[in-house]
Amino acid sequence: MASEAVLFFSLWLQRPLQIAAVSPSSSHLANAMAGLIDLNRPGLVLELGAGTGSLTRGLLRAGCPPDRLVIVEREPALADGLRRNFPSIRTVTGDATRLADLFVERGITRLCAVVSSLPIKWFSPIDQRRVVEPCLGRLGPGGRFLQLTNAFASPLAMNALGIRGACVAHVWRNLPPGQIWAYSAGDGA
Repeated sequence: MASEAVLFFSLWLQRPLQIAAVSPSSSHLANAMAGLIDLNRPGLVLELGAGTGSLTRGLLRAGCPPDRLVIVEREPALADGLRRNFPSIRTVTGDATRLADLFVERGITRLCAVVSSLPIKWFSPIDQRRVVEPCLGRLGPGGRFLQLTNAFASPLAMNALGIRGACVAHVWRNLPPGQIWAYSAGDGA
C-alpha cells in the first residue's frame, strides 16, 4: 500500500492535471461512492481513472462481483498494479476519451453505473463529451454517472453536454475533501 501511494504521488508530481489528487482516495470516499450504486440494475460497473484501486476496493466491499467490474486506467504503471492486485477484474489500460471504441471492441452494451475519479474538470468540453456520452448511452433510464471532484461546482459542463447533475455527497474525511456528483441524461432519456 505504501509503495502504491509513493507511485501515485510521483505520477501526480509529473502530471498534476492528469492525476486528480496528491494521494489515493480514502476508504471513506470509496464507501460513500460505492453506496450510491444500485447493484440490482443490469450491466457492468465501469470505473474510470482507477489509480491504485481505492474505489475498486470500496466497490468490492459493497458487494460488486469482480466479474461485473471493468476498470480503465490511463497510466500503464498504475494499470499494471491494478492487474496484480485485482487479477479477477477486467483492467483496461486506455484513455477514457476513447470509451466509444473501447465499448465496441469489448462488446459492452449495458452499464449498471459509472464511477469516475478522472480529473474531468480539466478536460476540454469535447473530451468531456467523449467520456460522458458513450456512458450515458449505455446506462439507460435511471442510470447515473458518478464523478468525484474537489471542485465546489459541477466539474462537468452540464448545459453544454445536455445533462442533468447534482452534488449527492460530501466526503470530508478524504485528502483533499471531495464531493460526489451524479449525472444523468437530459430530458427525454
